[in-house]
Amino acid sequence: MRVLVRLAQTLALGSALFLAAPASPAAAGPFPPITKAPSIDPPTAECFRLPYFGPKGHADFDFGDEIVRLMNERGVRVEGIAPMQAKPGNKGIYMPIGWKQDHIDPCNGVYYPGGFTLVDDTSGHRAAVHDIYLRPDGAYAQVEIDGQGQGEQLVATYKLHEFAWNVPTPRPLEGGIGPKYWPFYASAYLSEKLRELTGIQLNEGDYLANLDAVVQYVP
Repeated sequence: MRVLVRLAQTLALGSALFLAAPASPAAAGPFPPITKAPSIDPPTAECFRLPYFGPKGHADFDFGDEIVRLMNERGVRVEGIAPMQAKPGNKGIYMPIGWKQDHIDPCNGVYYPGGFTLVDDTSGHRAAVHDIYLRPDGAYAQVEIDGQGQGEQLVATYKLHEFAWNVPTPRPLEGGIGPKYWPFYASAYLSEKLRELTGIQLNEGDYLANLDAVVQYVP
C-alpha cells in the first residue's frame, strides 16, 4: 500500500504538461523562429537525476474553450517544440512521456523537455515556453520572448485538491494509470505577458487548460 501511495504522489508531480511539427507554417516576421530549446545545466551531485517512473505514456494538455477562442480571434498560433506537438486549431499540446524523454530532479521537480511557442501574426511577437518543471505549486519553464531569454518563470498553477485524488485512476484500455482531470490556471506572469504581447485578456487564476495524462506499464 505504501508503494502505491508513493507512486501516486510521484505521479501527481510528474504526469505532466505543457515540438516536433508546428500546427501551421510559421508566418514571416521580424523575428527568427525558435528551432531548438537551449540545453539546461546538468544536475549537481545533490540534485541528481532519477529515471522517470514509467517506461512510456502520453499527455494531452487541452486549452480551455475561452482561451482557444481568444487566440483564434487575435490570430495567435500555437507551435510545438519537440518532443511536444501542437494540436490543430490551437486546441492544445500533445506530449509523449516516459523514460526516454523525462527525468526527476529531487531539487527542481519533474522535468519535461520541449514546450510550445505562441506566435502573434498581428504583431510578429513570439513567446516560447520550454524545459518545464512541475513542482508542488505549479509549472515552471524557461521563457523566451522574441528570441530573448527571460529566465525561469512560473507559467501555470494548479490546486492539489482538484487532482490528487484522481492521480491513480486506472486506465486499463491504455495499459496504465493517470489523471483524466488536472486543471491548470494562468499565472500572474503568463497573464501579464499575454496582455502585453497580444492584447489577450487572461487574468491570473483564469482557467487555462486540462491535463489528461496516462503512464503505461504494459508494452
